[in-house]
Amino acid sequence: MRCLAENAKRALPIFVAAALLIATAGSFLSSWSSYLDLLSHFRPQLAALGLVAIAASLWTRSWAVLVASLVLAAVNAAPLVPYLAGGPVSASRAVEGQERIRFLTFNLHGRSTDPEDLRRLLEREKPDIVLLAEVPHETRSAVQGWADIYPHQILEDGGLPVDAVLLSRWEIRGKSVDRSVMRYRSTLTVRLCDPDLNRRCFTLIGLHAEQPFGGGARRQRAQLAGVVREAKAASTGAVVVMGDLNVTPWARGFRLLIDGAGLTDTARTRKLSATWRSRFPLLGLHIDHILVNSGFTPIESRVGEDIGSDHFPVIADLILKSE
Repeated sequence: MRCLAENAKRALPIFVAAALLIATAGSFLSSWSSYLDLLSHFRPQLAALGLVAIAASLWTRSWAVLVASLVLAAVNAAPLVPYLAGGPVSASRAVEGQERIRFLTFNLHGRSTDPEDLRRLLEREKPDIVLLAEVPHETRSAVQGWADIYPHQILEDGGLPVDAVLLSRWEIRGKSVDRSVMRYRSTLTVRLCDPDLNRRCFTLIGLHAEQPFGGGARRQRAQLAGVVREAKAASTGAVVVMGDLNVTPWARGFRLLIDGAGLTDTARTRKLSATWRSRFPLLGLHIDHILVNSGFTPIESRVGEDIGSDHFPVIADLILKSE
């Protein structure tokens, strides 16, 4: 029995390191298959597994496995570094004399979020621009009654509800709804202007992207490619892309999006945090985003409190640069 226990002890770090090696290798071969790309979404978990492998190697004095575990942990931790060192931008780096614009994006997960809890959240956070996904009928009805706070709203287009509902204090000067990929998961592109200063405008692109499973991966790629086209064709210099994109910052689709559209992730101004909580412990993912181009200066970003959904609200304070 003692011999069996010793063998199991020696095998533990080898097993953990082997599993980590396979998952890590697969995650970096995402261009081969959308299923391999799923592994890249779990980059923080793979980095944590690397720490487990290191601890197991030290415990069993498996030095060769320790070296391999250190390398694998470093490989998985490297993409996380920009999100680990995040924090609000200091006032000295902000654009002097410019007002912050607060953006909030939130997937309500249908009836999981009570309309009254949503209203209280908006009253506390006071966002200027709100993008909501998975909004049920009763919440859409409630939102229409908030016109005194958010006089500019988009809840439907052409008689069909839009999945990305927009509430805004800024005036809507033009909009388009792209349903070419998915009829009920449209991409909303809106030109918004400061009601007090007409020349201050920016373009908002909002969507709830498809999940990257099976055929959904192809549709998601098409949606994100459409976002890149919209961002490049924007009539304003400043562009913000926001919503539940169903993709993490470490996935290939996300890199293609930010590189293709010239975007920056505002989440780099906060600490690493999940925006969607899994039913399985420690498997939450960072899939809700507020991304900006060089027309904005990101000041601060944070994840809001739990109000019932399986997602958390994501909030970002931005400064619109003068053109």
